[in-house]
Amino acid sequence: MPAGRKKKPPSKLAVLASLLVVALGFALTVFTLFIGPPLENNVLTTWRCTVTSADPRESSGGFKGSSSLPSVLLHTTECGDVVLQRGVTFDNSARVAAEFRPGVYDFQVGWVSAHIMPLIGLASVQSYEAVP
Repeated sequence: MPAGRKKKPPSKLAVLASLLVVALGFALTVFTLFIGPPLENNVLTTWRCTVTSADPRESSGGFKGSSSLPSVLLHTTECGDVVLQRGVTFDNSARVAAEFRPGVYDFQVGWVSAHIMPLIGLASVQSYEAVP
């Protein structure tokens, strides 16, 4: 930079945009760490879905390649694809998937899975029961 030129200060819009990005990042972190887990585990709703098939699978547990988790992918007609992880291990995932028969099930789904996860991924089933 030439000796006679001074650096121009950032515009008010640039400062405001930077503050907004920092505030959104902070809010997302607080939600992810402190608000989301209690909502997911304690604010449950029941989804009645018709299961067409179930497949054992491994799902990513974090950043790409950081870990994988055993799960069962459930294909449904009314609810789209949902994932079951509770009670599923690498040893029993094929057996759990094979136990699902096509039919109607009531799924307990947490608040985050019901309202946020369909926008960015798969809803996670807390528990399930076949409807007679």
